[in-house]
Amino acid sequence: MKIKYVDVTDPDLCALIRAGRSAAGKKYMPQHAPDSMACAVVAYIAGKPVGCGCWRAYDPVSAEIEQMYVCPACRRQGAADGMLPALEQHAAASGCHRAVLAAGADMPEAIALFQKHGYRLMPNYGDFAGDNLCVCMEKEISDGTMR
Repeated sequence: MKIKYVDVTDPDLCALIRAGRSAAGKKYMPQHAPDSMACAVVAYIAGKPVGCGCWRAYDPVSAEIEQMYVCPACRRQGAADGMLPALEQHAAASGCHRAVLAAGADMPEAIALFQKHGYRLMPNYGDFAGDNLCVCMEKEISDGTMR
């Protein structure tokens, strides 16, 4: 597997974001436009794009992880395990101290993956409140001092 940092206009990224949005339908909170993202990554397996993720500044110290999607056929091949740390490292290098995200409440495998990477459930972040469709999660990504 290869993780590649890409521009938000990258055709592989755009195709994966469309696939992710199509798969989710209107069940979840709408994602921000890719052009508002600070960083984007695409995961490749055998040269084929199989997953993507982005982050954007949520507030002065927080990175919001968005657009996380892995093709269903490749979900057990470690793409998300490579993309998530790459996004966190880029956000931390950019001055963020924590990462926040919303995951589908009906996606226990995704929630377990985020928890495996150190994310913890929380009732909300900022103006986004967890509900029966989404759960909020956060993780410190700096030196452990959340500011």
